[in-house]
Amino acid sequence: MWKGIYSLLFLICICLGGKAQNAEYEKYHRSSLYSILLKHPEKEFCGEMIEAFKSIPIPDKYNNHDLKIKVIPSPIMKSLTKNEIEGAYKDAISNILSKNKVGGRLVEKWFDRDKTTGAFDMRLIAERGYYDASILDIKEAKSSARGIALLADAGEELINHTYVIVNDIQYADKETMKGAVAGGLFAAQLLGSFFGVDVSGITDAVGNIAGNIAGFKVIVTSYLFRLDWNEEIANNFYSNLWIDKSSIDTERKAKWGVAMGDFKLKYIGSATVFSGKTSLGGVKNEKDMFLKVCTRAIDKSISELQKSFDEFKVFTPLISTAPLCAYIGLKEGVGEDSRFEVLEKVLDTEGRTKYERVGIVKPLKGKIWDNRFMASFEKEEGFDLEYTTFEKISGRDFIPGMLIREIK
Repeated sequence: MWKGIYSLLFLICICLGGKAQNAEYEKYHRSSLYSILLKHPEKEFCGEMIEAFKSIPIPDKYNNHDLKIKVIPSPIMKSLTKNEIEGAYKDAISNILSKNKVGGRLVEKWFDRDKTTGAFDMRLIAERGYYDASILDIKEAKSSARGIALLADAGEELINHTYVIVNDIQYADKETMKGAVAGGLFAAQLLGSFFGVDVSGITDAVGNIAGNIAGFKVIVTSYLFRLDWNEEIANNFYSNLWIDKSSIDTERKAKWGVAMGDFKLKYIGSATVFSGKTSLGGVKNEKDMFLKVCTRAIDKSISELQKSFDEFKVFTPLISTAPLCAYIGLKEGVGEDSRFEVLEKVLDTEGRTKYERVGIVKPLKGKIWDNRFMASFEKEEGFDLEYTTFEKISGRDFIPGMLIREIK
């Protein structure tokens, strides 16, 4: 009887008005993301890139799951060949994350662990999953089939979609670029784009940048990890580690320091991108330049990871069906050849979330939103749009609030 309930809710919201309607559209399960930077103190512009990275927000299609540490030292790999370096970096980064018990710290954040008492709670999970917090009370949830199903749903849809991206951003001087291409990381055509500088939108106030860092470019390799959370891990956590604030357990509290190391991160894969030409439109000083280049490069890298790994792809709600549109654009790598499946969110008889494909859409030419960082200063096609407009390729009638996800 749960099937289609969300469609009914969306229709009700349309009748009630736009503000309620938009609020309802936001009720879908986003993946959570923790973004880290590898620093290279010996490399040029390291300090400037660290400052820029700390200002780059987590993309709004993900929940922000950042921890306090945002920058870590890069592994030293001087003796490796270029063919060996990706695998070695992946292993070295995995060791750093494991040594610092990052998996356990992510779990701590999910359950808002009180450092003093050791108690956990379900508030963040209820908030991000749009669950009734009272239903997720651990004692009550574990006493009923429906409660156990909801705990499983929260784990599968929320905790198990917690990602860590470790970004290796390096200044792309001529020697670095030549080495990167020789190592097979880039297509040869990138060499040509390295030497060009797009100065459209430049003003007299930033004229000095053109002779200094206007050609600033970076190479970004992003390593993607996912928090390993499954039924066995969840059962152990709730049965042996959970501490309720109403009944503090000092023995379990003492266990947590060791148990934190048992939560692992699974390596998913990596993506390497080159920032390419960056317009100086909107750039007033060197700080703006570093921020613009690094932000766009990170967005580009995340987009590549989404295209390469299905599990990392994001949902985006349709905000209207006349026109058919959504808040997604060039920042997310949308192009004329992109295709998206339309998904209806339904609940099974136990109240667990399911997604059923109901159609396929594609972006309309000339109607793709340029939502890249500082795009309004460049005035490229699509900068003045508020969303991307699509057309239906197949499927039945769509309803605002249905979710779209890119397909290959």
